[in-house]
Amino acid sequence: MIGLVYYLPSPRHVGVAKMYEILNTVEPFQQSGRKTVLVVVDQLPDASIVSRFDFVQAYGIKPFGIPAVRQICVVKDNSTFFDAVEFPLYTLEITEGKLPGGNGIPWDWSVAKTFCERYPTLIAGGITTENVADVIRQAHPFGIDVSSGVESSPGVKDMDKVKRLIENARL
Repeated sequence: MIGLVYYLPSPRHVGVAKMYEILNTVEPFQQSGRKTVLVVVDQLPDASIVSRFDFVQAYGIKPFGIPAVRQICVVKDNSTFFDAVEFPLYTLEITEGKLPGGNGIPWDWSVAKTFCERYPTLIAGGITTENVADVIRQAHPFGIDVSSGVESSPGVKDMDKVKRLIENARL
C-alpha cells in the first residue's frame, strides 16, 4: 500500500497537485492489485482526487459520502466502538504527541494481538527497521503503517531504511 497524507501541519503533507502526479506514476502499481490510501485530518480534499484512492483513513472527521468499504477505521484505544462488519480494514495505534497518528512512539504491540486475530489490522506507531520483526511476531497484523521510522528527517523517506524494514519484516 502507498499512503499519502493530506494535512498541512504534517511534515508528510502532500498537496493535491503532487497527489495527482504521484497517483499517475503509481497507476500501474494500482492496476496490479496494490492499494493507495488517502490519510486526512479535519477535511477532505476535492472529490476528484479522493476518488482516485482505494481507501480513506480519516482523523477528526467522518468522511461523509465515502462508502464504509473504502474507509480504514482508526482505532486508538479500547473506548473506540464500531460495527466491524462495516469496515474492511483497521489501523490500530496508541496516539501520543501533538499530531494525529502514532508520532513515532513505540508501544506494547502484544496488546494488539487479539484485535489483529479478529480484524484485518494495520499496526502503527513507532515502527522502525529495528523493531518491525517484533511487531509482526507479537501482533500478527495484516500489515504495518510506517512513516517516521523510515525517514532521514521529518517527511523525507530514507530508501535504505525502507529496504531494511522490508527485509526485517520478512524475518
